[in-house]
Amino acid sequence: MLRLSPLCLLWGCLLTAVHPEPLTECKENQYPINSQCCNLCPPGEKLVNDCTEITNTECVPCGKGEFLDTENRDSHCHQHKYCDPNLGLRVQREGTSKTDTTCTCDEGRHCTTDACESCTLHNLCHPGFGVKQIGTGVSDTICEPCPVGFFSNVSSAFEKCHPWTRFPVSDESLGGDPRHYGDPLFYPVDVCMYPKGGQGARQ
Repeated sequence: MLRLSPLCLLWGCLLTAVHPEPLTECKENQYPINSQCCNLCPPGEKLVNDCTEITNTECVPCGKGEFLDTENRDSHCHQHKYCDPNLGLRVQREGTSKTDTTCTCDEGRHCTTDACESCTLHNLCHPGFGVKQIGTGVSDTICEPCPVGFFSNVSSAFEKCHPWTRFPVSDESLGGDPRHYGDPLFYPVDVCMYPKGGQGARQ
């Protein structure tokens, strides 16, 4: 029986460390294992067995309520998101074997994060401000100041600014605030009344 000297064994270890076995280069939709390339499982399926020299990668579809949205070598699928009604959530789009469930919020609420894991009430536009954009299940109310000639005297998540029915002679007659909180109809100031359908004015 051939006996190797300790020095020979040492040199063998050094050569192995300096010249390791070359890495297997695989295509984008493959993964390396046992010095060969196996195909990844397609979206909607999980890995059961790696490929061999004589067999292909073995994959099976995800079960009900599960999904995988990319090519993968995962042995487990992800669970679909649960839209908890106790948190004000409801299903916007049902999940499939390739996509997760999408949640949104009940009317009057919007998601607190991009992942929509909880909801909060829409903000109200306070007096002097009107609704520019009504909130949705995924976005909050957008408010804007009422311009000259318009007003809002309520806090609301739906009301826009309303046009004045009477116009003051000057802004100063309303204390210099063009976005006052009430309709000038109720202000005891000199006003000009614009008749419906007419261009002229009468005092």
